Amino acid sequence: MKIWNGYGSEHSMDLVLIGRFQTVTGAKAAEERMEALRALAEATWSDDDWRSHDERLPREVGEALQQMKLYDMGRSDVDNYALDYGVTREAETVRVWTDESDVQGFLKVLLHHGAKVEVFSRHDWDEEANQRSGANNRSDGGAD
Repeated sequence: MKIWNGYGSEHSMDLVLIGRFQTVTGAKAAEERMEALRALAEATWSDDDWRSHDERLPREVGEALQQMKLYDMGRSDVDNYALDYGVTREAETVRVWTDESDVQGFLKVLLHHGAKVEVFSRHDWDEEANQRSGANNRSDGGAD
């Protein structure tokens, strides 16, 4: 008999990452890079990856990252692009929405293209980064 021990939660992070670029060209490049990473992650994603402790990068993923000049990205960074998230761009600003707490892959792309990055939870802040009313009265131990 196998007993599985783990932790799960229905609570989502509901994070927003905002990358502000000096030029529209930088923002477009980051948006296009994220689209390419989504396609790469979806093409190489396997439902049984969670069973494997092998963190090595498949050759095709490593070659694709090398072509994109994303030398600091790892397997988990790419895998996050196969999960549910959204990306929009308005002029020099790129916004990423995700329920995941692991946002390293998104940060790496935004920073690689020269963004100034802001990260916040929509539980406490609205889309314009204004604090929501009652956010300081959280019962889950949120920081003041």
